[in-house]
Amino acid sequence: MNKIQNAYNRMETQIEQRIADGLTTQEKVDALHSELDMQMGEYVRFQEYKSLAVADGTLSLDEGMTIYQSLGETLEHFNNQPIHVKSVLTNIFQELLTKQLNTV
Repeated sequence: MNKIQNAYNRMETQIEQRIADGLTTQEKVDALHSELDMQMGEYVRFQEYKSLAVADGTLSLDEGMTIYQSLGETLEHFNNQPIHVKSVLTNIFQELLTKQLNTV
């Protein structure tokens, strides 16, 4: 089971439901999209931490490949991902960053 792909599916459904329920608007979701853009240093660090997480078993190889494909080979690829993908990956990056900081 690929927990990354499952998280994408859950997040997409949650966003759609929150808009349908009037808890947020498409305009707010669109504004958040650009706020979740990464800078080059973050992108490179995320790729590194993702690889370390696969190596230590925190992420499966399949999950690591899902993240790799979603990050893409360029920063622009990630920044153009749908909001549900960017949101999930931003949370994963935060978790991996916290893990690395706690091991230093």
